[in-house]
Amino acid sequence: MEEEEKTVSFKPSEKMVYGVLNYDGNELMATITGYDLSISFNMRLINSLADAENCADALANVFYETLLEELIQKNPAILKPKEVP
Repeated sequence: MEEEEKTVSFKPSEKMVYGVLNYDGNELMATITGYDLSISFNMRLINSLADAENCADALANVFYETLLEELIQKNPAILKPKEVP
């Protein structure tokens, strides 16, 4: 039996936005936006600054890989070696 899809509504004030500014601080280089974003950490496993740094680095790598995939898809020439004159 198929479950009926439910409609959920949110208030505009409930939208979450996280972003990274470019080097001069005038424009966003990347954003994470949406309603009902759930950011959770397993604090049973994060017990030190080193644990926190490792977790943050791992998350950064996930976003880096996603960014590279999009960049390569948009600009495949980026993978070609530069010609030396």
